[in-house]
Amino acid sequence: MKDLILKTVNVIHILLMEFSKILIVAMVLIVSANVFLRYVFDSGILWSEEVALTLCVWFIFISMGLGVKQKLNITINLLARGTMPSWLNFVLDMLLELVVIFVGLIMIIYGSSLVRFTMTSIMPATKWPAGLLYVVVPFAGVTIVLEALLHILKWDTYDKAIDDYLSGEGKFRDIFGGSHE
Repeated sequence: MKDLILKTVNVIHILLMEFSKILIVAMVLIVSANVFLRYVFDSGILWSEEVALTLCVWFIFISMGLGVKQKLNITINLLARGTMPSWLNFVLDMLLELVVIFVGLIMIIYGSSLVRFTMTSIMPATKWPAGLLYVVVPFAGVTIVLEALLHILKWDTYDKAIDDYLSGEGKFRDIFGGSHE
C-alpha cells in the first residue's frame, strides 16, 4: 500500500512538473508576442497581461508544492546541524514540517474562501471569473500538506527512475519499475 501511495504521489509530482513547464512556456510566448506586436506594430494583445498574470500565479503556487517535496523551503540555521544533539535536530525538523502543514492548511481554508469570494468578479480583458486566478491556492495547499505529512512519516519519495525522467535521462514507462524499499 505504501509503495502504491508513493508511486501515486510521484506521478502527481511529475504531472505537476510537466504542467509547470507548459505554464512557463505559455507565459513566455504570450509576453514575447505582446512585446513584439506592441513595438513592431504598435498594437498589443489586449488580454495578454491578465493571462500572463494567471499563468504566473499558477506557476508560482504549483512550484511551492513541488518545492516542499524537495525541501526547498526557506530555513534559517543559527547553529550547524552537526553541533546540536540529534534529538534537537529531530524536534526542529518536526517543528518545520508542522509549520509547513499549518501554512498549507491556511492556504486550503482561506484560499477556498478567496476563490468563492472572487468567482463573482470578472477580469476586464478576458471576461474570466477572477476566482480562476486563485483556484490554484487551495490546490497548492493540499499538495504542501501531503508532502509535509510524507516527510513526518519518513516516507522517502525519492525514486531514481523519476529523477532520471525529470532530468531527461529516463522514460515515463521506467517510473513504474522503481521501488521505495
